[in-house]
Amino acid sequence: MEPDVSNLLSVQQAIEILDAVPVRPRAKPLKLLDASGLRLASDIVSDRDYPPFDRSLMDGYAVHCADISSAPSELPVTGTIAAGAVTPPALGTGAAAAIMTGAPMPAGADCVVPVEDTTKLDDGRRVRIGHASSPGRFIARRGSDCAAGRVVLTRGTKLTPAAIAVAASVGAHTVDVFPRPTCIVLSTGDEIVPLDAAPGPTQIRNSNSAMLVALLNRLGGDARDGGIVADEPRRIRATIQAALDTHDIVFITGGMSMGEFDFVPQVLSEIGVDLKITKLRIKPGKPFVFGSIKPRFVFGLPGNPVSGFACTLRLCSRLIARLAGGNASDAERWIHAPLAEPLPANGPREFYQPALLRPDGQVLPLAWKSSADIYTLAGANALLVRPENDPPQSAGTMARLLPIPE
Repeated sequence: MEPDVSNLLSVQQAIEILDAVPVRPRAKPLKLLDASGLRLASDIVSDRDYPPFDRSLMDGYAVHCADISSAPSELPVTGTIAAGAVTPPALGTGAAAAIMTGAPMPAGADCVVPVEDTTKLDDGRRVRIGHASSPGRFIARRGSDCAAGRVVLTRGTKLTPAAIAVAASVGAHTVDVFPRPTCIVLSTGDEIVPLDAAPGPTQIRNSNSAMLVALLNRLGGDARDGGIVADEPRRIRATIQAALDTHDIVFITGGMSMGEFDFVPQVLSEIGVDLKITKLRIKPGKPFVFGSIKPRFVFGLPGNPVSGFACTLRLCSRLIARLAGGNASDAERWIHAPLAEPLPANGPREFYQPALLRPDGQVLPLAWKSSADIYTLAGANALLVRPENDPPQSAGTMARLLPIPE
């Protein structure tokens, strides 16, 4: 039986606090090809009409529709217009011009007949057209895709491959974007050793930082490992202050609870961090800390890795999204799937359980060992989210899932 946790903040209350914190994303110019995946800090405007001329949508023949109204018709071919050609000569009545896809239409022509609907005669000097057409057929009119001066991409738009194509087409070779917020991960604890060190009998390697750096980078941050800090208040204070001088968000793992060596929350208060969240009604992850010291932010994460992972994916991701020029809702990627097996009742804390969304569309809750069980977490592709005091659920019941970024 869990102790009473009713005095702790709920996950929803924590979300409201996180989403209400003012943020001012930084903007910087970048070359377009270096800005993939980032969000625009300013609108992009079309520099001219697109297409900039009436152009053919097909390989075929430019003609006057009136000349082929009684098809089949035979017309002399006056020449060939290639894509990229300078303004072609006007097309007189009773004639056709061979034309390539993307080529400018000759003045006077009002439709294009696809090559598959024609037959070359006299070595291409004449063409037989099999059926009539209508004005405008297979022609993209000037400005029909986009008029000059139109906003083609708005501030906040993520530069996906398609958005990059739009920016490139209107000449935006340099763009103002919101860079990824810089993040640093600090691990506390005398029992932690670097990855390349041989741990003693009572020590463990620093897997937390490696995991969180990878996760934060997938969530849109620009994260790095800040190393290990010994459980000594002066060292913790100096390390955190240095990190705050150079990073948008500081993540600290371990030292968040109420043990004799859990110094981090007190140190944060002493250096002026406004602690807005100190404990949550969440499982795993109750000792979760969030604070701000303008213009920087601090997250204190539980030392158990699954706890830190769940809190980062569910909560920290919202602030990262906002600092990257997006909305907190960008971090909401819920999916729903039926349970592959029944679940017992949940306790008084919102529960995040590693789970596997299977190819058959069902979700399999993975055996919950503890919040230190990274081996089960590594086999999951989602976190199954249970509400507080959720009753037992039978197989086939729809469950809510938070996908784990690949």
